[in-house]
Amino acid sequence: MTANVTVPPSNGGGLPGDRVIRGTIARWSETMGWVDRDGLPLPETTLVVGYATVLRRWKDKKPEYITEHPLPDPKQLNATIPVAEWEIGLDGKPLPPWKLTYVIYMVDAGKTGRQFTYAHDTYGAMLCFNNLEEAIGVMRLLRGEHVLPIVHLEKRPMKTQFGMKTRPHLDPIELRTPGGGGPKLAPQSPTPQLAGPATAPAPTAPAPTAAPTPAPAPATPQASTIFDNTKPVKPVTVAELIADEIPWK
Repeated sequence: MTANVTVPPSNGGGLPGDRVIRGTIARWSETMGWVDRDGLPLPETTLVVGYATVLRRWKDKKPEYITEHPLPDPKQLNATIPVAEWEIGLDGKPLPPWKLTYVIYMVDAGKTGRQFTYAHDTYGAMLCFNNLEEAIGVMRLLRGEHVLPIVHLEKRPMKTQFGMKTRPHLDPIELRTPGGGGPKLAPQSPTPQLAGPATAPAPTAPAPTAAPTPAPAPATPQASTIFDNTKPVKPVTVAELIADEIPWK
């Protein structure tokens, strides 16, 4: 079984239609960390298959999106909506409806192949997105456009007006490119061979009857993983990042 993943376009390319959320919603909170919509922990490592920025607003508790780039100025959009129609935030003040939202698409690097979408408009989400985008940009500059990072889901400290908090972070730990060839096929049974003319055997005494030996159970094919369907890529070195090497004489 191979995991066919529809790769969303990169940042700046927009998204087809308004389909922003794909797979399961991923969330991050300071108390629970990385979890899905049911509050269950996300896999520790995922493959990032795409990222984008969109505009999102909530109306009647349902999200609306603007995905086509270049995105309009959210301040200009909000200026056309009466403040009386804005939703009220936790602090009791009206919230601007349209907000720049950072979207990251991830796939479980294990055997499930589940897809997750992280989409948020907070300052911590912006830092997570920008750091990941910069890392991917460097990787693709040095290794090609089709390089995808496997990331470890982590957190980082963040200074706020309310003191030190934590924010989401995706740490690239390995580079992969699609096209690993898929899982190996199970060995096939040998082709039956035709036997020659039979020769009548000499009569012998009947042999004692023995209990038949049970045939071995067929091997159960193992589910493939992201690692089975991608190829490893040479890590980016410090010398490449700074475009310099120590001269040896």
